[in-house]
Amino acid sequence: MRLLLDQNLPYSITKAIADDWDVIHTEDVNLQRVTDPEIFSYCIETDRVLVTADKKLTKFLASSRASSPSVVVLRGFVPHKVVLADALVRHLPQIEEAIEMVGDAIFSIAPDRPVRVQRLPLGIAAPVVE
Repeated sequence: MRLLLDQNLPYSITKAIADDWDVIHTEDVNLQRVTDPEIFSYCIETDRVLVTADKKLTKFLASSRASSPSVVVLRGFVPHKVVLADALVRHLPQIEEAIEMVGDAIFSIAPDRPVRVQRLPLGIAAPVVE
């Protein structure tokens, strides 16, 4: 699974998880100051899952009835690179498996909660990943 870390996440997370995952940051591809649709287009074109802390992106996906790309939303974390990187590394194998099984989805990761999954386009039920 290939990942794109959004500009609202520390660049240092890219290096923290690069040993285990194919990951780049928006800064690597000059996307740090573009619109949400441009980021989504890049993810679709390059087959990358967007990792973000921006909850409003789900509203854009809902309003556009988009069926891709998959998005991982990190919610409620102290913005510390080690905590964020650990949460990603811990959940990414299950997220990758879920994408393979049910297709593109939004995955919400929050401390001390199971990963919440919303299949794309939004409104289609999907299982909770544990």
